[in-house]
Amino acid sequence: MFCDITRLDAFERRLCISLNRRHHLILWIVFILLPILIYIITNSWETACITFFSELLLYSVFTLLWLGLTMKRQEDSSIWIINKMSDEQLEEFTIPLVAKLGFTITKPTEDNPDTNFFLSTSTGRKAIVKLKSHKREVGIRLVQRTFEQMNSQEAAECWVITNKSFTSGAEKFTEANNIRLYDRQQFIKWILTERKGENA
Repeated sequence: MFCDITRLDAFERRLCISLNRRHHLILWIVFILLPILIYIITNSWETACITFFSELLLYSVFTLLWLGLTMKRQEDSSIWIINKMSDEQLEEFTIPLVAKLGFTITKPTEDNPDTNFFLSTSTGRKAIVKLKSHKREVGIRLVQRTFEQMNSQEAAECWVITNKSFTSGAEKFTEANNIRLYDRQQFIKWILTERKGENA
């Protein structure tokens, strides 16, 4: 069953309706250039027009399939339940999901506004984790503050997790540092993985 789009928040509706902008740009360049090339080769406007409308048809079919798959994943994961969670509720929701991935979870001994908990692997690799429930994109400042905790906490990695998404500035900052950003789409993957394991 596909989800009712009226149940999704503004971010999810934008995600469902629009594909990656870069992919859009590449596709439209191809859509425009291919009919022109066909016309140059065949000298036939009819063939060029048929090619263009065939491209539009294929694009429409692909978009509908992609939209259906995206909405199905959101329906199966019930992702909208994290929309209005507080930071504390999001932490309680996230810890079991991450623990089932094989990580050991520990809480800091002292309150730290930039660290919610630590996780470690069986090999002893440690990461600090910061969760943020937000109504819009999480910016670079939160990511930078969390990253600054790595040395004092003797951590090998830094994770920042949000129920929304990250700004381009935050994403660019992670490219040069050992930081992992996990957004709404990762929550969908974690939830579906957990439910798949429960049904196995």
